[in-house]
Amino acid sequence: MSDDKLRVSAIVRHAIAQSHERLIAHESDLRVGDDPESVHQARVATRRLRSDLGTFEHFVDSEWASELHADLRWIGSELGLVRDIEVQRDRLRSHAGRLPAPEAESARRVIRRLDADRAAAKADLLAMMREPRYENVRADLAAAAANPKFTSAARAPASVALKPVVQHRWKKLRRAVRDLGDNPSDEALHAVRRRAKQCRYAAEATEPAFGKPARRLARATAAVQDVLGEHHDAVVAVAWLTKTAHECSPAEAYAIGMLAQVEREAATAARTEFPDVWRGADTERVRGWL
Repeated sequence: MSDDKLRVSAIVRHAIAQSHERLIAHESDLRVGDDPESVHQARVATRRLRSDLGTFEHFVDSEWASELHADLRWIGSELGLVRDIEVQRDRLRSHAGRLPAPEAESARRVIRRLDADRAAAKADLLAMMREPRYENVRADLAAAAANPKFTSAARAPASVALKPVVQHRWKKLRRAVRDLGDNPSDEALHAVRRRAKQCRYAAEATEPAFGKPARRLARATAAVQDVLGEHHDAVVAVAWLTKTAHECSPAEAYAIGMLAQVEREAATAARTEFPDVWRGADTERVRGWL
C-alpha cells in the first residue's frame, strides 16, 4: 500500500497488535518460567501500549482508550515492581565486581537481599495473573488488537494526519530539555527520559507512514533515553544502598559505601554525557522532517 493510501487506522491497529503479541508471547514464561527477559518484554509491551493510546488519542474512542489505559497501568505496575528489582539486583551484582575481593563478597551478601524482594514481587505478579480481572483484561486487549474503536479522524491519510502527532511529542521533549537549566535535578532528568521514550515510541509506531525519517528520530531519542536511563538506575541504586547501609554490619556497610561511590560516578558520567547525546538528537537531520 502506498503512503498516500495508508490510513491512520492501519497504523494504530498495527501498533496495538504488535504490543499485544509481545505481551502474549511472554505470558507463559511469566507464569511458569523465571527468565527476566520475559518480565522486561511484557513490561515494555504494556508501556508501549499506554504510550500509543496517548499518541493516538485523537483517533480512538476516548472512553474505550481510558478503560484500556487503566487496565494496562494495573498490569504494568506489577510487572514494574519485579523488573525494577531485577534491574537493580543485576546492576549491583555487576558493579560489585569492581571492588576488591573482600569488599565485593561483602557487597554481594547484601545484594542477595534483593532476591527475596524479587521473589515476593514475582509472587504478587502471579497472584494478579490468577485474578478474574486479568482474564477480562486479556480478552479486552485481544479485542483491542483485532478491532480498535476508532474515531472518524482515523480515516485520514497517515502521512498527513500523523506528522503533527509526532511533532507534538518532539516539541514536548525539546521543551523539557530546554527547561532543565544548568544543574537539573535527578527528577527533571528522569522526566526528560520519559518524554524521550514517548517520542521514540511515537516515531516507531509511525514508521510505516514515514520510513527512514521516523527511524532516525527513533534512534536518536532512544540514545537520549538510554543515557538518562543509566543516570536514573545509578540514582536509584545509590538510594537503596544508602538506606540499606543502616541495616548492615560494619564490614558490609563499608563495602556498600564503596559500591555507592561507583554508582555516584556512573550517575555523574551519564550527566556529563547527556548534553552531547542531546545535541546529536536535536539536529536538522533528525527533526527537519517534522
